[in-house]
Amino acid sequence: MNKITLKKLSITNFKGIKSLDIDFSDFSSIYAANGVGKTTIFDAFTWLLFGKDSQDRKDFEIKPLDENGLTIPKTENEVIGILNCNGEEIVLKRVHREKWVKKRGLAEAEFSGNETIYFWNDVPMAAKDYTSKINELLNEQVFKLITNPLAFNNLKWQDRRKVLIDIAGNVEVDFLSHGLENILELTKKKTISELKAEISSKITKIKNEIKLIPTRIDEVQKSKPEQPDIKELENTLFVWNKELENIEGQLLDSSKANEEINKKKSAIQNQIFEIKTKNQQIEFELKSRAVQETQKDTSKIVALERQLNDAKFEFQNALNSLTQIVTSKENKQKELDYIEAKKNALRSEWTKINAETLSFNENDFHCPACKREFESGDIESKKAEMLSNFNNSKAARLQQINNSGLNLKTESELLAKDIEELDARINNGKTFADKCKSEIDSLQSAIELEKSILDSTETKWPENVYSELLSNHAEYQSSIKEIEKLQKELTTIQPIQNNELIELKKQTQANIDIVKRQLSVVDQINAADQRINELKHEESNLSQSLLDLEKIEFDVERYIKLNIEALEEKINEKFQFVSFKLFDTQINGGQVECCEALIEGVPFDNANTASKINAGVDIINTLCDFYKTNAPIFIDNRESVTDLIDSKSQIISLIVSKDDQKIRIENQQLELIPNSPI
Repeated sequence: MNKITLKKLSITNFKGIKSLDIDFSDFSSIYAANGVGKTTIFDAFTWLLFGKDSQDRKDFEIKPLDENGLTIPKTENEVIGILNCNGEEIVLKRVHREKWVKKRGLAEAEFSGNETIYFWNDVPMAAKDYTSKINELLNEQVFKLITNPLAFNNLKWQDRRKVLIDIAGNVEVDFLSHGLENILELTKKKTISELKAEISSKITKIKNEIKLIPTRIDEVQKSKPEQPDIKELENTLFVWNKELENIEGQLLDSSKANEEINKKKSAIQNQIFEIKTKNQQIEFELKSRAVQETQKDTSKIVALERQLNDAKFEFQNALNSLTQIVTSKENKQKELDYIEAKKNALRSEWTKINAETLSFNENDFHCPACKREFESGDIESKKAEMLSNFNNSKAARLQQINNSGLNLKTESELLAKDIEELDARINNGKTFADKCKSEIDSLQSAIELEKSILDSTETKWPENVYSELLSNHAEYQSSIKEIEKLQKELTTIQPIQNNELIELKKQTQANIDIVKRQLSVVDQINAADQRINELKHEESNLSQSLLDLEKIEFDVERYIKLNIEALEEKINEKFQFVSFKLFDTQINGGQVECCEALIEGVPFDNANTASKINAGVDIINTLCDFYKTNAPIFIDNRESVTDLIDSKSQIISLIVSKDDQKIRIENQQLELIPNSPI
């Protein structure tokens, strides 16, 4: 069992309390008039643990106020608590303070926000770590329920119900002895709530369907047509069918006659088509012949033009080749001119170097360190060395120029030879191009001559020749006359007209359809009667299904009621003076979930303050046993309770006392009545 007691609480600048130190015993009473700060002590304790007041509010004003109701700035709000947790003493401290920062250039510091500092056994700690250790010590939600007698009943009824069901644990009911095997089988795949909702939905649906069936039967009955004279209609139909049969026989005879007529017309049309096909062949042959007879011989001109095109192509190639050779010669000439310029530059440089002589400066024969003049023998030796070096250098440079000149001479001779060969190719190319040009001129003259000869011959038009050939073709002219004869014969063949019979057949068929529609009323009447029987059968089946479902619904209600009784009995066994109603019976007998605390049958909200407090302590005792944790119980309005039930938790009573304008603490052993009724 985890037992937590509050040994001491030190409060500084917290809400209306400037400074207060309180030592607690197992049973402590705090006396003060209204508004002096009794609840503030409870707020300070919850703020120390969770950063909230006793009403579970995180955003509440903890800073003290001046006489005008304004926050007093630059004050630190501090709460220190000493707890005893299973024999181990723990010191908790939470400090809330303002941050004031003096910025450069400003005379006074500026407010920049608030900060909270946490201590655990005087060791500074981050907020996250502090919260984590508090939760390890005591869960916040559990703390609310076991420190305030009114906390549990302030929960939503759904949350209260969940806690009580957790406390009760598994509830076992012998459903087999109550004949509910069918419900046990159905609840294997769905919950009892799902089954109840499903059965209720099905019952509602079936009832609605049963309610609609009489109306549907009435609608079908009203839609039934009146019974006609069937025998008379059948006799009339027989007469009209005979008439239709007679008309169709006549149409069949005329159809066969027209079929023979169509065969004869088709044979004549085929004969005309064959003659026209032969004529088309004759026309094609005569057109080809007319074209051949009127066409002039241009073969010589075509041959000459082909030669002319070849000559022009060869001439163009000769010009392109000549252009390339000329360009190549120009490039070679540029290279040769460049080499000649380099040779002239080398000649000038050779002449300049060859003219160079060595002259001596007297300063060249002094020591570079001390400036003393060399000996005469040393001077001559120095001069001979300098002259030898000068001549060697001069000879080497002249030789280098001679070598470069020889190389340039070789290059210039090769280029000159290339240019000479290119000149020969240019002359040959010009000669060949002139020859090609002469041949082109000759061919053009020959073509002009042939064209003039062709133009001087007599011209015949193909259309005229074609007309003449057609008029002289005996077979063609004879076939034209044959086609005219056959087409004239074709116009004399006319089909047999049966429009009157066709119209009479339409009228007869329309009369037959009218009689059939009148006879179809019988089918409608039979279908309506069959539908009425189906609806009556459906009504009977639905009624049986409704009875089956209502039986299951009754068993479900029995199942739920047995569960309710077992659950409420097991839960209420956990409490001494308070009981709980977990289900409410509706007018129709159905059970709906609820969670209402009862004190001797009186709802918790309707009980007096003393009863509520004692009921709350009773609930706390059960919760402490379930959660295996005891924590201090703060009892507000304790003056309303003369007899307080027993509890294993530390009791801190907040008592209104008009005479105590300052908080007064009494630590004493209270007289508890273990089995006293509320």
